Amino acid sequence: MKKYIRDSKMRSQLKGAAMSIEPVLSIGKNSITPEFIEAVRENITKNELIKINILKNCDDDPNAIAHTLAGRSQSEVVQVIGRKIVLYKPNPDFKKRKYETSKAEAKDGKPSKGFKSKNHNVEIAGAKKKASRSGMSLRFVEEADEDFDNDTEE
Repeated sequence: MKKYIRDSKMRSQLKGAAMSIEPVLSIGKNSITPEFIEAVRENITKNELIKINILKNCDDDPNAIAHTLAGRSQSEVVQVIGRKIVLYKPNPDFKKRKYETSKAEAKDGKPSKGFKSKNHNVEIAGAKKKASRSGMSLRFVEEADEDFDNDTEE
């Protein structure tokens, strides 16, 4: 099975994102059927991250169900909490991905849009200190930060 979640930081990000989504599918007394697996494949291709609810009338173990679904849908289990399963599979179309940066960007050291550099918080704290000493206040806008970074590299 292919590993889509690279490290604990990415898993943590996916867990946080899963907190705000509602279950899209429910498993009942019939447990896993071919139709259900097809529905999982369609949903995970469309949404990348899905939550599945296991109803009380299903007697199977949630961990076993999660790993079976992950194997048959070529996805990866993010977490199983109680009777809720979270699965992740990145969208094949790179431009539509929501939760992952490319390996090429990771090698270049340039984070993709939405990800901050390692020194980002240090830079902001220094700028705020400098501004407060001179009696000014600062407001940070992400687009402006990206433009500034592009201007200084030339």
